[in-house]
Amino acid sequence: MQILTRLERLDRLESWLKSDDPLILRDAATELGVSLRTIHRDLELLRERGVPVESERGRGGGVRVSSGWGIGRITLSRQEVLDLLVGLAIGEVTHGALQMGHADAVRRKLMGTFSHVEQRRIAAMRKRIRVGARASTAMFASLAEMARQVGDEIKEAFALNRLLSVQYCDQQGRRTKRRIELHFLVLNPPVWYAVCWDHLRADMRAFRCDRIENATVTETAFTPRSWADFAHTMDGNPTREV
Repeated sequence: MQILTRLERLDRLESWLKSDDPLILRDAATELGVSLRTIHRDLELLRERGVPVESERGRGGGVRVSSGWGIGRITLSRQEVLDLLVGLAIGEVTHGALQMGHADAVRRKLMGTFSHVEQRRIAAMRKRIRVGARASTAMFASLAEMARQVGDEIKEAFALNRLLSVQYCDQQGRRTKRRIELHFLVLNPPVWYAVCWDHLRADMRAFRCDRIENATVTETAFTPRSWADFAHTMDGNPTREV
């Protein structure tokens, strides 16, 4: 019989509990190759993790989960995890009064999927999101797709401090290829700006996120700079740190 690790046993037990098949403790102990006492300890650990294990009356000492329980394990891609982390940071900055009660616990679990180096970079991300005055009516009217301003590549490059290769379309419709370090995301509601060091111009620049096209995240890392280095690039769009 294959000897299972404790984590493997817990996965088997949780899957069994979620199924329609009754979980009889002695049967579980036999199938998993452990003692009845070990099964009791494993079930207690599942309870501590939030699985609502309930004893079921009847012969054999069965257990089950609460009939109303429907939360299970989900698998997220790296990009989906980044999306959630950036979304949490943006939500905290733009809607500080609407904090989620379990945001810190959610963040810790998501952060655990990254290396320690990447975790340090992501943890500092919130300080690099700023909010300014509301955009003008003309600026609002020129915004094509509000929901997709901060795309996946922008989020990844911003969170992990990676150089971003893009094509940028200016207000005259001219397109240029740029390599940018995305140091700050600035919201002048509802318009998002990427405040960057532009390698093409060798200078600070603010790019409207909705005009960034064909973005590719490179392996080249950069060190974030202070807001004082970039404040002049947002002249006419004063910002505040929240």
